[in-house]
Amino acid sequence: MSFKKPNLDVYLAEVFKQFVAIKDDDFRRAQEVFKSVFEQVKQKMGEQCNFFNKYSSQVMYSGSVYDGVKVSKLDEFDMDIVIRLPISYEEGENGIIIENDQPGFVRLKIINAFDHMDKQPDWEKCHKVTREWRDSEKYFLQNKFRHWLHGIVQKALNEMQERATVNGVTYLVKYKESGPAFTLNIRNEKGDEEFKLDVDLVPVIRFMYPRWPPGCRTIQGSQVKYWLVVPKPIKGISDETVKNRCWRLSFQDYEREMLKECQHLKTTIRLIKKLREALGMKEIASYYIKTLFLWKIERVNDKKYWQSKLSVIFRAMVEDFYNAIKTKNIPFFWNKKNNLIGNLKPTHQKVYLDKLKAVLDSIDANDVNKTVVALLTDVEMEQFKCSEFYLRQLALTNIQLPVLKNESICSSSSSSQEFRTNSQTSSQEEQHTALLKDLMEKINLLTQKVEYQEERIIKLEAIVACKESTNSNPLDFTVKELKLYDEAGDRSTDNSNVMDIMLNNENSCNSNSFPDIDNSVYCDL
Repeated sequence: MSFKKPNLDVYLAEVFKQFVAIKDDDFRRAQEVFKSVFEQVKQKMGEQCNFFNKYSSQVMYSGSVYDGVKVSKLDEFDMDIVIRLPISYEEGENGIIIENDQPGFVRLKIINAFDHMDKQPDWEKCHKVTREWRDSEKYFLQNKFRHWLHGIVQKALNEMQERATVNGVTYLVKYKESGPAFTLNIRNEKGDEEFKLDVDLVPVIRFMYPRWPPGCRTIQGSQVKYWLVVPKPIKGISDETVKNRCWRLSFQDYEREMLKECQHLKTTIRLIKKLREALGMKEIASYYIKTLFLWKIERVNDKKYWQSKLSVIFRAMVEDFYNAIKTKNIPFFWNKKNNLIGNLKPTHQKVYLDKLKAVLDSIDANDVNKTVVALLTDVEMEQFKCSEFYLRQLALTNIQLPVLKNESICSSSSSSQEFRTNSQTSSQEEQHTALLKDLMEKINLLTQKVEYQEERIIKLEAIVACKESTNSNPLDFTVKELKLYDEAGDRSTDNSNVMDIMLNNENSCNSNSFPDIDNSVYCDL
């Protein structure tokens, strides 16, 4: 029997469904638990600090969750807590002076506005915390601002005894420093179904257009008005004074607006992020991949482009990714002078290039199995090979995935490759063989039935042509045969028997009996 060529679009859609899309139940539970836990924590934070209680104006998601491009699980995300400073945001000595620093970063200088705050009636109860936020030259220090929030969260959790209850379930809540971020770890008690959620809490300062950071591009016609400064330091700077004065710029509202109404864009972002994870490209942050897509949106300048076939867009973005690694350059979308991967080591660069080149070659050769292997870990690939989708496609295409990843596409540690014993491997292979054998038997039976029906149709056409040539009713002959057939003793002249008599011109007809075939095996082809 002939086999169909594998369709990359079909495989990409299935990989997305099984291993990239966040399950609805997981999404709902994560949101429900975090919302309830954080409301309890936030209330305690307000009790611990009057300044926070008065000036924490808004809490909002950021990062991949905010953009709708999170991959696989909602087990970690970022939360921005907008802090409204009790001063004028205008330029000048009585407000906030914004100075250029490294591309993508700014310095904030607050002179007179904080100098006179100690004369306010509520200085001791509320505003005194701001005294530690500036250095001797009046620069607002991002590290002091972060540690202020950290101290409040830790006091709140101590008050809660590091526990919170949601719908009768008790969760352990801890807070730890992870690099420049402070992360809220939420876990359920032992013995229950495992639940893990890590949330980075970041205090941010929000500015409004037409106030705009110097050296950064603007988006014409945008309805978005807000941009942020985030207390996250520059990587690779050893000078603590310089590092602590630098605030990272964030234009997440503008970026989110750019991603809208682009049909396959978010799906492709998530597939590229999944590819990065499966290939072990740890030096490439999620935001770097998002930035590749921001540049692509600007270049094509046409929403219809994102209505193209998923495989076409996926291939184009893998190539853009490859070229970015090759030139070692992903410019920050808002300021080209900031190269996000400028510090990528040559050893990482070469390994990443080899892996991405292998993926491109597999797509161009329509070698779907290698493309899928690049997107999945070894454990995921074993799950994929047991899926109904894979067995169905295997029967149609006769293309099998290898047991482990092709090392030219993705190498993994020896420990990760030894995730199953030889006996488990043998058992799984036997199971696969049995399933495949059963499926192929059904395919063969179906093929025989189709061929049999084709033969009958050919005979019927011949009879009709013959009767037409003699100017007689084409059905006269079959009616006579039906009578003879009934007289012979078989009274069950159902549709299949009528057709058999019409085609074979015999007093009896023995048709093969075919087993029922599960229609679900052939759906969505």
